[in-house]
Amino acid sequence: MGTKEHILDTAESLFNTNGYTAVGVDLIRDTAGISKTSMYRHFGSKNKLIQAVLARRHLRFEEELGGAISPEMNMEEKLDALIDWHFQWFSSEDFHGCMFMHAMSEFKALDEVIAAAASMHKKWLKGLIKEIISDATDCIEEQSESKAESIMTFVEGMIIRAEFGDILSFKPLYRSAIQTLSKAGH
Repeated sequence: MGTKEHILDTAESLFNTNGYTAVGVDLIRDTAGISKTSMYRHFGSKNKLIQAVLARRHLRFEEELGGAISPEMNMEEKLDALIDWHFQWFSSEDFHGCMFMHAMSEFKALDEVIAAAASMHKKWLKGLIKEIISDATDCIEEQSESKAESIMTFVEGMIIRAEFGDILSFKPLYRSAIQTLSKAGH
């Protein structure tokens, strides 16, 4: 692994566990075992490092969800796969809430680029949900948009709820609710 990837791995782990503002450049440097000069040579600033971490994390989520949701699946199976993927994430050791939500919370008024990266990820996820619904139904655009927004809001709520405690026992309830939302008004 190269120095740049090592810095990204270290920063992602620290930001995920502690938040962005609580993690300083010195902590990243010391944890990664690199010089501050090396870090700035690769990223230029802490904010650019955060942007790179979010971009890489987005690509990883995109790949993982793309692998979990097969084109051959019907809408119900795709939505179940979406829920299953999230619950696997909630069960993982590195789940400390959503880094994109945390980035928006910490940087919305401070750094437009970081806020835009966080927002872009959420728009992508909503777009994926809308695509699942649109591909499987003959909903008009407004119905697909409304259903996607409802399901996205529910998914966001699951993520927040998972951050606060054990929701794994409620998986069947979440699955049923999302399936109901996908069929509402159709």
